[in-house]
Amino acid sequence: MKKTDTIAALLAACFCTGAFAQSSATLFGTVDLGMTRLSNAGGSTTGMSHSNANISRFGFRGVEDLGGGLAAAFWLEAGYAPDTGTGANGAAAMSFNRRATVALQGSFGELRLGRDDSATFLNTLVFDPFLTNGVGGTNAFLMNGAPIQISNAISYLTPGGLGGFYAQLQHARDEDASRAGRYTGARLGWRQGPVHVSAAIGDLRGTTEALDVRIRNAAVSYDFDVAQPMLLWASEKRGGVEIRALQLGVKVPVGAGEIRAQVSRYDNSAGNADWRKFAVGYGYNLSRRTQLYTTYARISNKDNSLRSVTAQGLTPPTNTLGSSANGVEIGMRHFF
Repeated sequence: MKKTDTIAALLAACFCTGAFAQSSATLFGTVDLGMTRLSNAGGSTTGMSHSNANISRFGFRGVEDLGGGLAAAFWLEAGYAPDTGTGANGAAAMSFNRRATVALQGSFGELRLGRDDSATFLNTLVFDPFLTNGVGGTNAFLMNGAPIQISNAISYLTPGGLGGFYAQLQHARDEDASRAGRYTGARLGWRQGPVHVSAAIGDLRGTTEALDVRIRNAAVSYDFDVAQPMLLWASEKRGGVEIRALQLGVKVPVGAGEIRAQVSRYDNSAGNADWRKFAVGYGYNLSRRTQLYTTYARISNKDNSLRSVTAQGLTPPTNTLGSSANGVEIGMRHFF
């Protein structure tokens, strides 16, 4: 990611009313593309996928110094599919679906308004060696209806300098007569030296009370320099069905690259619908901005489960109950 003077000037003119010398704006993004093969009992498919190592996205962010220790900030971020050039999830038009926020920052912390990542999603992201992406990414954030991003959010984030402790409170109003979309969540963590511990809770309203989703997760990691193991527990309960995940992951630096691996189990209260996942991958950094990567993953399903290994931009064949699934990818990611 780099600062682009021309775009910064244009953005400052559009978004800032104060002196340009006190403002800054940045264009940033990621392009990630690869070839992937997905297979299960229903057959196999091979094609181009995207966002396997990092989500493909572009955005604008900026900050204005208001004086007296206060600053105003904005962040606009759009996901897209570089294999087709379209917006996220195959949409014809691009939108700032990933984040669209304005914030006031100061010694009190940050007050943020707008569409943003949910507090409960962040643990599944940070404590997954694959950052929830590609064939190797965790299933712990898409088990039973929990949200990734939420709209109409009001968020409060604590300032730095609290001895490693941090917290986030978040609330989003439902603005629909169906009652769906109201979300309340919180995240509390401590990160000091090699240790990182965090937990989050959240509740999302559905169209009826029976479709409300309760989300709970907790995670811990320790960086030994030669390896960074991480443990994640997550639970999503929707109606009378609860799915729990337990994932052990690790990142191991090797020269200019990194080995990533995870083993996980997913227990479904619906009965004999559990599944297990294993993934291992390697990323080689050609530079600080460019990486080549490859990953292999396998899912083992119980009799009433038909989970498949997935990748963005490529649809897997329809699996059959109790059958295993595999995925392998190779690709390139570039930051700008």
